[in-house]
Amino acid sequence: MRPTETLSREHALVILVTKEAEQEVRYMRDTSEYRKEEVGELVDFFEFFTEACHDPKEERILFARLCKRGLSRDTGILAQFYREHEEFTTRLRDIERWLRKDQKEGPLPVAELAEQLDAYLNLMRSHVARESEHLFALADGMLTDEDQEELERAFEAVESEEVAEGIHEKYSELVRLLAGRPTETLLKEHKICRLVLDAAEREVESSRVTGHVNVENIDGLVDFFHFFTTECHEPKEGQLLFGKLAQRGVSTEDGLLAELIQEHRGLGEHLKSMEGHVGKARSGGRKAVSVFLDDSDAYVTLMRAHMAKEEELLFPMVCHVLTQRDHEELARAFESVEWEEILEGVHEKYFDLAHRLAIT
Repeated sequence: MRPTETLSREHALVILVTKEAEQEVRYMRDTSEYRKEEVGELVDFFEFFTEACHDPKEERILFARLCKRGLSRDTGILAQFYREHEEFTTRLRDIERWLRKDQKEGPLPVAELAEQLDAYLNLMRSHVARESEHLFALADGMLTDEDQEELERAFEAVESEEVAEGIHEKYSELVRLLAGRPTETLLKEHKICRLVLDAAEREVESSRVTGHVNVENIDGLVDFFHFFTTECHEPKEGQLLFGKLAQRGVSTEDGLLAELIQEHRGLGEHLKSMEGHVGKARSGGRKAVSVFLDDSDAYVTLMRAHMAKEEELLFPMVCHVLTQRDHEELARAFESVEWEEILEGVHEKYFDLAHRLAIT
């Protein structure tokens, strides 16, 4: 295997982790919170695999040999990559300092961490792409057969040390775990749903006292439950996750999965009734307001119980029933759905709506 092929293989791992880190950034921006364990795993990967294992192969071995073959270390393409390696280190240390300070003195504004990590990831994507597209092709053209053989042996020596220390096994397993967590996406969306359920409870309580509804708020609640919960979130569960579990032998006729499927139907019925009465509720019709509030109460209660059942019973079962390949296929399917939602502006619109309702 040529040295550039070894580096390209490691780039693939780095990009997989980068994609997962980008999900964490979005989670921070959606919820104004960060998950310490997940962020810690990502920082650990970038520090020990990328900086301690991958970058030295490039700088000390490949870049150094390219300098011997005439590329300048101080100007041009190679100089740019050296500078970016230094910038990665600086940015990562800033992130680590933020995490330590938040732990000791916090809480700090999570938006700061999201901005720092996002900048790091944007640089990583750009850096990896330019190395893969430009530098590696240049290296394969400049290096002699003897160079290639010597670099291969040097890489093998480094990798032997990494294998002996368990580095490759550890971080390859981390990548597989990160890439195969479709339930993580659902958990993040549950967090957003709970913000809106809290807002719905406050609106119901207030409306029962006053006898009328806040038109803007109830329109926002119905809009969120219809388009985000029913059109975006539930299909990931009902069509993708539940479907995969059924393929692996979990019954849809009785038991937990059957209960959850029935609860999806029940949520749809409550929402349909809410939508049917929202017009008259806006106009202040006493009976319509009462029915709308009753349906809202029922929807919130069922949704909370439903999400708790999924998180406490279904998601742990998923880890035991589905294969690693199943997890990876679901992760790709979820990513495809989410990408369409991002292109259509669904995520941005409804996450913004959730936060507006949460502070109303």
